[in-house]
Amino acid sequence: MADGPESSPLWLLLLPRPPSEISLNALRVAYGQGLTQVLQMASNASAGSFDVVLDVAIAYEDEQIFRYPKIQRLLGLMYRLICVICTENSIDLQYDNDVDVRLIIFHRGLTNQHQPAHPRASQRLQPFGDLQTLAGNDRAWQRLCSLESEPAESLLQDFLRIRGGSSDETMSSNQIEIERLPGGLSIHQSSPQNAFQEISSGCHCSIAVGGTFDHLHVGHKLLLTMTALVLDPRSIRGACLTIGITGDELLKNKNFREELEDFPERQLAVQEFLLGILGLFSLSHVLDNLRHVESNSPHGREVHNTLKSGLIIKYVEIFDPCGPTITDETITALVLSAETKGGGQVVNDKRGEKGWSALEVFEVDVLEAGEADGDSRDRADDKFQGKISSTDIRRRIHEKSATKFDRSSGDSKQVRSN
Repeated sequence: MADGPESSPLWLLLLPRPPSEISLNALRVAYGQGLTQVLQMASNASAGSFDVVLDVAIAYEDEQIFRYPKIQRLLGLMYRLICVICTENSIDLQYDNDVDVRLIIFHRGLTNQHQPAHPRASQRLQPFGDLQTLAGNDRAWQRLCSLESEPAESLLQDFLRIRGGSSDETMSSNQIEIERLPGGLSIHQSSPQNAFQEISSGCHCSIAVGGTFDHLHVGHKLLLTMTALVLDPRSIRGACLTIGITGDELLKNKNFREELEDFPERQLAVQEFLLGILGLFSLSHVLDNLRHVESNSPHGREVHNTLKSGLIIKYVEIFDPCGPTITDETITALVLSAETKGGGQVVNDKRGEKGWSALEVFEVDVLEAGEADGDSRDRADDKFQGKISSTDIRRRIHEKSATKFDRSSGDSKQVRSN
């Protein structure tokens, strides 16, 4: 399932490195025109058929980007920019899921040339592989998109050379269409030598994250992506990602409960997304074994993925806010959204009562409404907020179902009156 739904068209958008200033406005200037065009194209291609899966791969050459605060801000603002563009152009990322966008970041160089730029850099986050890994992936992309700029063209040509095609014509003959999109303007400044800031106290090979993951949206995608990035890439064999998924019983009082996806649906959605992005990170991150496990813990259903790389992903049905973090001592890190950051302290307090080590907590920013950074005005009425809310997605599904029912009832009454 690493490539997404079996018949979904797969597209790849290659983006050159982002501007030095990581802000919504700077990213819009750099990528906005190209993103708008590719999203419109993908939405048109999705009409009346399968949704397009769009992998957006952002290149980076500067080691500084792989500090946790900067990378999660970059990916968060990129998802936010994509949602703003989709709102402006009536493209649906969630409800009808016209376009399934997935962001990754990779190093521009080659792995065997990639050396840490700082003596403590081994503790910082790692990118999703490098250009060699990305281009050498067997993902069956049908369309390859790039921007019209000198850095973007250089990146594209390197990708084509590694992929096995030396020109546009060669790639076209291999049934991969190449599309060049309007480029933007990026301003780059060299970073001062003392800019490196360490935020992680160590490396983690057992990490937990939790959520409802109902109608998987960009907020969930950002949370899951950052969880994967926290994983120590040097200790993959035997490493474990534990995904706590809220049990159905705890969700019975949610708004529009009838539209809520059940545990198997939500687990499969998370699994498909995670395998999709991890498969671009490493050629060995492909599913080797899938097991439905009878849980011996206080939790509910469990599904375990074992990847050929040795990484294990556990999807655990949970019935309390702490989940496996207080039943599995081997977990050393917790990733959570900023709106639930208090939960990290609760978990560590309970672990402390057991004499266990505290978890290192990594926060992921909430994707806020409003186009301008820091703009909190009129958020209640902002359409973007609906783009990242599972509750709003369920409401829209409910309203559409009610509209269909009303129309059907009206048609039936009309037939009877005739």
